[in-house]
Amino acid sequence: MFGPKVTLAAAALLCATASVNAQALSPLEPSRGIMLGTWCDTAPGKDSPAAFNQRFGHNAAMVHLAQNLPLEMDKLAPVQLVDQTNTNAILYLSVYPTIQPNLLTDAQIAAFVNQLSTYTSQGRGVLVRLAPEMNGTWQPYGQRPIAFKAMWAKIVTAVRAVESNRAGVSFVWAPNVGGGYPFDNSMTAAVDPAEFAALDTNRDGVLTIADDSYAPFYPGNEFVDWVGLSTYWFGNDYPYETNDIAIPGYMNAVIHGAAAGGKGPDFYGIYADGNNKPFFVTESGAAFHQYKIASPAAPAQVAPVPVGGGALAIKQSWWRQYLTNTTFLAAHPRLKAISLFEWVKAEETTMRDFQVTADPAILAALKADFNQPAVLSRYFFASPANIQTDPGAPPVTTSPGPANAGGGAAGAAPPKNAAYAFSASALNIVGSAIMGAFALFL
Repeated sequence: MFGPKVTLAAAALLCATASVNAQALSPLEPSRGIMLGTWCDTAPGKDSPAAFNQRFGHNAAMVHLAQNLPLEMDKLAPVQLVDQTNTNAILYLSVYPTIQPNLLTDAQIAAFVNQLSTYTSQGRGVLVRLAPEMNGTWQPYGQRPIAFKAMWAKIVTAVRAVESNRAGVSFVWAPNVGGGYPFDNSMTAAVDPAEFAALDTNRDGVLTIADDSYAPFYPGNEFVDWVGLSTYWFGNDYPYETNDIAIPGYMNAVIHGAAAGGKGPDFYGIYADGNNKPFFVTESGAAFHQYKIASPAAPAQVAPVPVGGGALAIKQSWWRQYLTNTTFLAAHPRLKAISLFEWVKAEETTMRDFQVTADPAILAALKADFNQPAVLSRYFFASPANIQTDPGAPPVTTSPGPANAGGGAAGAAPPKNAAYAFSASALNIVGSAIMGAFALFL
């Protein structure tokens, strides 16, 4: 399935490298403007990136897909969904190791390198969000900072050894938002003394919110191209079961460390500004709780949830904090990419609707805000293109996207709100290597 094939699209991508390097930009980082992407529920009969583009009226600059590592050849990211947009959108690929980092073999890494080499040689840029939420407890690579950083460096080095990947692949380091850290951690010195010592940043012998939730996991500037966080609004208080308007300034507070009562590190200040890295809102949305469920495994309705502020008001109160907020955007010039989470999903004790383009009334309100010239001029989108990302991949079929898309199976997307196990009311709210191929709105 995988194999090199040089195309004109790939050649154009490589030729752009010189100008990118001259501006000291990361691979696939735009010199100006923000790439807007989408993470659709692509389960059969649900949604598709092409349908999102049609609804929104703009071609997503990035399309999110996910897969595991080691590769499962029958479960690879369905890159044909990106091809079906008929654009040069970047493939935004989340990669979840399913084993502990030290168990990943050279052969398994080589297979992943070959996969990415196929994509970039065909002219498709790839943003790799490798092993996200590594500071959490819910993944096999989680809270093992020594092994994690060694794995990260090994994979990045191997991928960059291929010429087309040096310009066409960019690595996104994306930990979990620090609020709620260490997330009921069970790691003790008896489990792994070296790993525990790396986690215990204040050297008090226990792992608590007082320890740094990010620094132990940072692989180093030479191995990181982008830094990012997933940012969500779930409601005022945990457990999240009420429909609340987003607290003003909440997005700004989260990315600057005001999570967990103001005790967290300033992620944007330290890792974007401090390390001169582009910043990526790697997933984002506001939850409208449709109804209560017993659990994600039993998502049938067991009780209603009052509509509270209502889906439109809740979601608008969120996107107006960042997506269409020109003051916020001007204050964060390193923000270069945003991915919208377009799902309806069972999580914890409620069925949650994160979508902003499925309901006609919500979509109309979003367009009214987004298409204002002062906002629209800050974004750019994919241009028409005919790219076959993996010529050897089997065909896939997708729904054109129902008017009310979403409703994906529980577990099809990873849980998000473990990042937010704290009371929001307690907060103190005080180019690109393929840039020339995009349509930049000036």
